[in-house]
Amino acid sequence: MLTRVFRPTNRRLRIVVGLFLAGLFCIQCSRTEAFRQSDFAVAIDGNTVGKTAPDVVKHLEKLARTDHIALMRFCLEHYEGRYRDYTCTLIKQERIRGKVGKEQWISVKFLDKPFSVAMAWTKNAPIGDRILYVEGKYGGNMLVRPKNRLARRLLGTVKRSPTGKEARKNSLRTVDRFGFQRSLRNLLAVYVEAKKAGDLKESFGGYAKVLDRNTIVAERHLTDSPKYPSCKTRVFIDVEHLMPICVEGYDSDNNLICRYVYKDVKFNVGLKADDFLPKANGMDPPKK
Repeated sequence: MLTRVFRPTNRRLRIVVGLFLAGLFCIQCSRTEAFRQSDFAVAIDGNTVGKTAPDVVKHLEKLARTDHIALMRFCLEHYEGRYRDYTCTLIKQERIRGKVGKEQWISVKFLDKPFSVAMAWTKNAPIGDRILYVEGKYGGNMLVRPKNRLARRLLGTVKRSPTGKEARKNSLRTVDRFGFQRSLRNLLAVYVEAKKAGDLKESFGGYAKVLDRNTIVAERHLTDSPKYPSCKTRVFIDVEHLMPICVEGYDSDNNLICRYVYKDVKFNVGLKADDFLPKANGMDPPKK
């Protein structure tokens, strides 16, 4: 009799205890998930983890509102202290000799030391569909693989000056000026020059998404002058990588001069000098 009385109670007790333990497990999982979401870290060694610290975002916003020169220096110092190489897709569109060209998509590998750039066009290539530039090699020239297959057979890989007429006919920013570090230095130089001349106005452009990345926007307004690359420049700073992943330039009539977007950036992936040899980039060695 006693067994019959207590057996249902034990079953009910087991159910209650089981539900209690399950509840504790769910609470623990929720806390663990909440903790994960509140973590933050900057992208290192090719991995992006968590989110940016709120105080860093506040600092970025403060500089974007009050001091763009300090903002660019902050990003530059961050780059020089953390990053060694990266891969990305560069999406660029430029107005050259009054005509806005087609949007180009370029797969890029970059190594900081020695300054090395490998580009392979995947959409709307100009005369060459692959470029390799290693500072100090090939007599200071870049290597170019002709887009046309017949020209490729006849000429093979050709050497061209990175700053020559042919290069400047096809791009506003030559390959020797590529990358986050040199872009930031260029932005800084123009800011400093314009501020000294009294031609600079700064404004905060708010927050924006560039593809799937959260950014803070700094807008630079300059006097309409041939000495400046554009009248209005919008710089989109990735709040996690702390890098300008999009830069847009406009003329005095608000017409696009240029747009550069860095997509799928992966930092510190371990690139080496061998990754910037012709063979490693689908190119034949240049003819001597």
